[in-house]
Amino acid sequence: MAIALAIWGTLTLWRDAHAGSIAGRQRGDEAAADTRRAAAPGADLFLARCSSCHQPDGSGIAGAVPPLAGSPLVKADPSVVVRILLRGIDGPITVAGQHFDGHMPSFASVLDDDQLARIATYVRARFGDNASAVSPSDVAAARAWAAGHPGPWRGGDEIRAALMPLLEPQPAYVASLIAAPDPSILALVQHGTGGGWSCASCHGDLGEGHGDAPRIAGLSSPYLLAQLRAFAGGARTSDAMAPVATSLADAQKIALASYYSQLATPSASVPALQGALDRGEALALDGDSAKGIPACFSCHGSSGFGVAPAFPPIAAQQPAYTAGRLAGFARQAKQGS
Repeated sequence: MAIALAIWGTLTLWRDAHAGSIAGRQRGDEAAADTRRAAAPGADLFLARCSSCHQPDGSGIAGAVPPLAGSPLVKADPSVVVRILLRGIDGPITVAGQHFDGHMPSFASVLDDDQLARIATYVRARFGDNASAVSPSDVAAARAWAAGHPGPWRGGDEIRAALMPLLEPQPAYVASLIAAPDPSILALVQHGTGGGWSCASCHGDLGEGHGDAPRIAGLSSPYLLAQLRAFAGGARTSDAMAPVATSLADAQKIALASYYSQLATPSASVPALQGALDRGEALALDGDSAKGIPACFSCHGSSGFGVAPAFPPIAAQQPAYTAGRLAGFARQAKQGS
């Protein structure tokens, strides 16, 4: 009996040790694969620009952001990925049988040809099992083509018709109809209420902003409405905005928020403050853990395009306004408010 127990114990120990050895090798292989992926060309750009929406493993977000892993769009001709990066998507799209209300920003003005080539190469290799590299000249050719096709792709329907006729059936794109603004709202924009500034006098005729007056064109309606109500109620302070917001009825606030959210005014902002762009980029992408500063894009979304309705876009915002807001946040932190 004692001999049998000894043999059983020895076999059990060997089996457990063998299983542990296999598990250890598997963990080592997985760690090595993670290291290789992190070092792959374009991995850093993907993590900084794309992963907050598509996730580091390319799984996307259920019901919100399409997956890249296994996507037929990623496995297709390299020009498909490049042209989507250049134009973005605004419309419904179906990927692997899952339906999404597609909204992806264009990276044409954000990244150069070399950076886009590296992202496209990484995405296709990592999530499409395609090792063929995309070159900067490939992107340059696609960029020249995109110049004659302005605006985002109108959902998967247009992508299927123009680039991938064998793509799974796509939902029809239905253009959203923007109602003509009420003349009384246009009067508020241009002339105000009579007792305060007009919107256009600071924010520009098309909401483009100027100097320390922010760009408000294209911000989400719920966000704009919340700010107007905060100015009126004193939750957000501004000597310029408080009297304007206070003079508006709530129905006027709602109408103005809706009006500005529908404007697609091109940005005219430029780096004008002579700051250190490299340092700013590092803070936006990675933050500064030593000083307890989180990355800007961790809240404001991929490339700073915003996560509506809570976090507004900061990309293409007027630099003087952004600097002023950051200084204001710093003062509030020191005051403990």
